[in-house]
Amino acid sequence: MFVLGIVAAIAGYIWFDLNILRALPDDLSEYKNYRPPSAVEVYAADGTKVDQFYADRRYWIDIDDVPDHVWQAFVAAEDRRFFEHPGVDALGVARAILTNYRAGRTVQGGSTLTQQLVKKLIVGEERSYDRKVREAVLAMRLDRELGKRGTLELYMNYVALGSGNNGVEAASRDYFGIPASEMDAGQASLLAGLVPAPSRYSPRRSMETAFERRRIVLGGMVLMGYLTQIEADEFLDDVVPLPNREAGETPLEAAYITQVRREIRQLLPVDDAFSVGLQVHTALDLELQATVVAAGQFAVDAHYERQGRRALASPLADVASYLAVRQGLAAPVEGDCIDVVVPRTRRLDGLLFGSHIVRLQRSDRSARIRLPDPDFPSQSLSTVVQSGHVLSGCITEAGELALAGQPWAQSAVVVIENETGQVLAMSGGTDVVLEGFVRATQALRQPGSSFKPYVYATALRDGASQLDVMTDSPLSLPAGGGKLWSPKNYGGGFSGSMTLRQALARSVNTIAVRLALSVGVDEVVGVANGLGISTPLRRDPTIALGSSEVTPMDQAVAYATIARDGVPIQPVYITWVDGNDEIVDVVAGESQLIGNSVLTLPGARGEPVLTPAVAYETRDMLRQVVRGGTARSAYIPGMDRAGKTGTTNDNVDAWFVGMTRNHTIAVWVGTDGTGSLGKSETGGRAALPSWRMVADALNEPEGLAASPPSIAWWQYGGDWIALTRGQAPTSVVNPRMTPANEPLPEFVP
Repeated sequence: MFVLGIVAAIAGYIWFDLNILRALPDDLSEYKNYRPPSAVEVYAADGTKVDQFYADRRYWIDIDDVPDHVWQAFVAAEDRRFFEHPGVDALGVARAILTNYRAGRTVQGGSTLTQQLVKKLIVGEERSYDRKVREAVLAMRLDRELGKRGTLELYMNYVALGSGNNGVEAASRDYFGIPASEMDAGQASLLAGLVPAPSRYSPRRSMETAFERRRIVLGGMVLMGYLTQIEADEFLDDVVPLPNREAGETPLEAAYITQVRREIRQLLPVDDAFSVGLQVHTALDLELQATVVAAGQFAVDAHYERQGRRALASPLADVASYLAVRQGLAAPVEGDCIDVVVPRTRRLDGLLFGSHIVRLQRSDRSARIRLPDPDFPSQSLSTVVQSGHVLSGCITEAGELALAGQPWAQSAVVVIENETGQVLAMSGGTDVVLEGFVRATQALRQPGSSFKPYVYATALRDGASQLDVMTDSPLSLPAGGGKLWSPKNYGGGFSGSMTLRQALARSVNTIAVRLALSVGVDEVVGVANGLGISTPLRRDPTIALGSSEVTPMDQAVAYATIARDGVPIQPVYITWVDGNDEIVDVVAGESQLIGNSVLTLPGARGEPVLTPAVAYETRDMLRQVVRGGTARSAYIPGMDRAGKTGTTNDNVDAWFVGMTRNHTIAVWVGTDGTGSLGKSETGGRAALPSWRMVADALNEPEGLAASPPSIAWWQYGGDWIALTRGQAPTSVVNPRMTPANEPLPEFVP
């Protein structure tokens, strides 16, 4: 028997060596610097945290940065002999076996903190004796490699604590609204009590159960000498007011934050972003963002006031059947929102709700309804309503129906700092949610005449002068299928000869088309793309009038490139990133190795698309649009403002894109489809007022942006005009060359 025992022991050891010891890693040094996936945090320019997202909700924290009573609570709750065993507690295992045997079921575990960590990090959740043996061996090796303090630190950052929280920092922020460094012993005990069953013991599920677990852990801390009984008793009655987890995610920032999230995913694999717990710092100006959102909302609200409600849907074909299925409905009371049917008499005080009669409040009877045909103005409800029309609304305190109504247009606003390309603020519509559709960057809309500056810039690049004369007259071009395309001007009619400067200020369509044909459509597309239009552009003469779709961000970037003397730069949302000692100050335009990837933030300047002189002349022509053209309402004496309105066929889209001395602002107003905004809803009416709201809030300095040394100033027709030095204004007879009477760049004869 003795010999058999020896043989069995040797065989067992050989099996253990081959199947366990040799199959496990000897070197666990990688866990000394191991960092589990952490949340990505996003900050505005002033340092305010505006977003966080994660694969696992976790924030790394060094053990030296938390009070001792935090780790003491976990030791008291889960492993009271933590500092006495080598990673596996033989006495604890024996005690658990005996307790479970007496109970006839598993009521106590024998795993140490180190074993729990090994199970999560390395061996997994498989229920088998092999796994338990591997877990024990690796726990002793990990304990030897990391030491007690290192093991505790990793455990504190990895332990699951319910409600999606991993680690004490995430749980403390979630449950208490404070960092782990500020937790008291009662709060730490509540978290430690969650470990055996985080979901069941979570205070979000049962506050009473969580408090009972806290009491047990506090008792353990007393037994271990970490607290006195008097100290522990002080925490038993503490209430835990759970903060709103979404408090940092406000609708005002949703469009901007969504774009930042998308950019991070585009720039860096998600695993790398979370592995270092990126802290993303953006150019977002929170005060300006509030103004931008308000300006976008103002545009759609003002449009609603002018145009009224959408056209009514077609009347019901079978009113009787519609009412029959609603006969059993109770009479509506205050606050009920219902649909009612207009009776055959068309009386608005006899609207039908099942078998009940509802009166429309008098103020809504004259509510404007926009007709489907944009050439006809809105009309009052009482004029256009027909029998069978369904009206929606809510019951007032007076028992009458108040029509439901909200703006049906949408808007997008973008603000870019010219010098840096930083996107300071952005609104993507009135209904943007996180990870939703952002019209500022995703809506493909025809730009109308706001595309024309790219045509004029191409002509100036090719040697034209803004004082060259062209003729506004009828023009017909082949349109395929034997048809002709004859561009018309807004309002009809033709104005004859004028300079290019005047043509852009008046937004003359025929001259823009002729100019595009003279320089070549492909050349216009090339300049537009170079300036920043990233969406594919069609290559036919209609592009001169903005027939090819772009995004509001495209427009803002392209105009900002003109303001930057023709030097392109990608839009910059992220100014720099940092993360858990692995990377420091990766700034826009630079690169840094992160994980297995190189992170390069947008912000590097590209090759010039236009010379400084051509870019400046284009800006100067756009100043005339504001000073005396289609955007006159934006003009303020002494302020440097330049831009272009845009209105598409049937008033489907309305734009104003413009530059101040230091910023570029793009505003779009339209519907998400192809429906008209209504009669007279031009860029100057629908978009320009919101542009002014934002421009006025920027508090720009007075005076013009500096002109390059190759620019000469000419006075023509009462205006100061910038010309490229050495280029004779051959189309102008005897221009007067007189120094400026107002603050302008240095005059060059």
